[in-house]
Amino acid sequence: MSLIELKCKNCGAILKTDRDTEQITCEYCHTNFKVDKENKNSNNFKDFLRGFCGIFIYLFLNIALGSILTLLGINVSELSKKQAAIISMGVSFIILAILIALSWKTLKKNIKDYKENWSELFKRNFKYWICSTVIMITCNLIISLTFNRLTSANDQTIRNIFDIFPIYIIIEAAILAPITEELVFRQSIRYIFKNKFLFITLSGLIFGFMHVASLNSWVDFLYIIPYSVPGFFFAYMLYKEDNVLVPISFHMIHNSMALILLIISKLTGAM
Repeated sequence: MSLIELKCKNCGAILKTDRDTEQITCEYCHTNFKVDKENKNSNNFKDFLRGFCGIFIYLFLNIALGSILTLLGINVSELSKKQAAIISMGVSFIILAILIALSWKTLKKNIKDYKENWSELFKRNFKYWICSTVIMITCNLIISLTFNRLTSANDQTIRNIFDIFPIYIIIEAAILAPITEELVFRQSIRYIFKNKFLFITLSGLIFGFMHVASLNSWVDFLYIIPYSVPGFFFAYMLYKEDNVLVPISFHMIHNSMALILLIISKLTGAM
């Protein structure tokens, strides 16, 4: 459920209420008053701007990175893979800083809520992460066995970069990506779309599509299914708890588990 903040017209207390509420009672002075539609519309417009700016900045800096480097006099074709990874990490930090600034007011409330209720939040949502992981693994197995593909193009790219610059993949996958992607694909999209079904569906599908953006064959497009699955569940967590730190936490756990398996496979020579 998505909440908005309103100020009591009698005592000035800050109150939280659902966006669709028409009337509210102040929990402090017990004054009843109708919710100002103009105030709600203003909040909705501000949310839309935050969401649009977050998505635009993320896409623009990622898509236009090559052109920006060229304008700065850097020949992208002459960069080593390690140099390219370092530049990419720097851009990731810039994007993350901007996203945090855009959602700082929301994040402050989320951090306070998370500190006070992290145990309950974790317990309530752990089953959703387990469910998403099982479904994702099952979908991956079906695609792999049906089309004789060991892994997706995205996973293969991660493995290749890990061989060259492992610390980059560890920082990017375990820390930067979960925070950035949840602020973009969950929080920013949530700012724009208030309807539960529309938000969860778009959040999951866009998340899945962005992970198969580089296609080597039509089979890679099928991987949008397993990649979308955790996106759907992470979106549901945000809708249910109204706290983006919940999906961020489980996204970090998800990626960290995948990294641990990757490291084990490299050490044992399994892959």
